[in-house]
Amino acid sequence: MGDSAFALRDAINRGDIPGPRILCAGRAITPTGGHGDRTNGYREDLFDMPGALDGVADGEANIRQAVRAQVKRGADLIKTTATGGVLSNIGAGVEQQLFDDELRAIVETARLLNKRVAAHAHGTRGINAALRAGVDSIEHGTYLDDESIRLFVETGAFLVPTVHAGKFVELKAQDEGYFPPPVRRKAAAVGPQIQDSLRRAHEGGVRIAFGTDVGVGAHGTNAEEFVYMVEAGMSPEACIVAATVNAAELCGLSETIGTLEVGKVADLIAVDGNPLDDIEELLGVDVVVKGGRVVESGD
Repeated sequence: MGDSAFALRDAINRGDIPGPRILCAGRAITPTGGHGDRTNGYREDLFDMPGALDGVADGEANIRQAVRAQVKRGADLIKTTATGGVLSNIGAGVEQQLFDDELRAIVETARLLNKRVAAHAHGTRGINAALRAGVDSIEHGTYLDDESIRLFVETGAFLVPTVHAGKFVELKAQDEGYFPPPVRRKAAAVGPQIQDSLRRAHEGGVRIAFGTDVGVGAHGTNAEEFVYMVEAGMSPEACIVAATVNAAELCGLSETIGTLEVGKVADLIAVDGNPLDDIEELLGVDVVVKGGRVVESGD
């Protein structure tokens, strides 16, 4: 995201406007033409060549500069695109797009600056390379394999499955003309895989943190992810833990949020029924409490 995301986060933190707790990653670290290069699909004379502040970099030295540039801008964490992505308008596929030494440079630099690293990754080689480099989480994990599961368990990294996004792009890939041809091909291939990858990861003991990639799909539909997670074989309790305890741990916020305990800040929601009996109760939130104050109520 650009400066607007940092400004929104800061305005919320100052109390100028109401809003959720936001951790900003700034621009994702991506290679030239990678998923995250915002100039993909545009004429070269329309944009200057993107650089470190845009997160676009090639080679270890430039990668380190790009990570430092995001932290300079105010990033709370670092995101990287370890593989190609569905919605980038380029026919490069969804496999590894950063070299192993570049992935290590991202993680090493982030660690020096006390930042965590989240890695967008669909393809198997990219997932495994990112895990070996030491990332804290994999977003999507579509084509994970047995080696991926072993690396997840060995490193303690989280999988953020984003089934919601996969379901959305699978559906829209069926609409002629909705996506450009390179995007449509990737969406049709990736979408049907992502839920089963979550199932295999969960069965393999991978730690799961809730996340939706909403923006891909309509805002306000985030809670549908719970339904997809249960369909993938997770219990309602495990889904709720993924969205609370695990998500807080992944974000480095376990000291303040994630559980209801004396001394924490009391971020919580309330629903009419028991989501342990029916996860769809979470599709209709009645009360939102942030920091002990009611900010939304159905009354």
